[in-house]
Amino acid sequence: MGRFLSRLFIPQESNNHRALILQPSFLGLFIAIYLLNQSLLQSLTIARPGILGYSSEITADKVWTLTNQERQLQNLPILQYSSVLSESAAAKAKNMFSENYWAHSSPSGKVPWDFFREAGYQYSVAGENLAKDFYDTESLIKAWMNSPTHRANIINDKYQEIGIGVINGVLNGMKTTLVVQHFGTPLDGRVLASTPPSSTVNTVQNFGPVSSIKPINPALISKTLGSIMFLIIIGVLIVDSYITLKNRTSRLTGSSAGHIGFLLIILALLIFSRQGTIF
Repeated sequence: MGRFLSRLFIPQESNNHRALILQPSFLGLFIAIYLLNQSLLQSLTIARPGILGYSSEITADKVWTLTNQERQLQNLPILQYSSVLSESAAAKAKNMFSENYWAHSSPSGKVPWDFFREAGYQYSVAGENLAKDFYDTESLIKAWMNSPTHRANIINDKYQEIGIGVINGVLNGMKTTLVVQHFGTPLDGRVLASTPPSSTVNTVQNFGPVSSIKPINPALISKTLGSIMFLIIIGVLIVDSYITLKNRTSRLTGSSAGHIGFLLIILALLIFSRQGTIF
């Protein structure tokens, strides 16, 4: 066993002076393990709905506060908190859970404006932002502000009010928190500011199956696996280069270009597998 581990990590004559873990067959095994992990996570959402998910610390109060901070940076008036718009935003989130979809329009044909009307909100202009799978409010607002269409809603000078729905549930077999922003200006021009949610109260409402067990974060699993692979390969590459240069070893095995490319792929996966989705 010790001899095999030595051949696995250290270049020597028995492995043609290239650690086995850096050879194409083992790199292919790494790729297969990563793809298998992604497949198992996907299968788990179907076989055991609610096991996977994202634990969130988002509150409506934080979303309202940080949204207005972005407006103030643009020298725009703050959006007044509307309890009526919050009802429509919460209803939209609940509808996405009940009909199991992630979009502005539901499979049954409901569009955002239907939720405004059902809540009794008559508007001259209105808009909607959606988000899911975010852990904290700061990263959520940052993602919206980095998207031209979502940013346009947040800093739209025609809007005077905002409502926010933050709802927990199971969507497509995965526990998550849906965040809905509903923007609007009353048709009659009367803005009646409501008391915003207290920052000391968790405004996340429970909708659908709820468990006291913290769900397994699939993004964290993938990032952890990718990080382990990245560190193993870069560590072995360093040892390989050191021993090869020290011993001035000439070998017939391939160059390190393929390994560097493999590392860059893993690094890209780690960088771009960001938390959360917006719509």
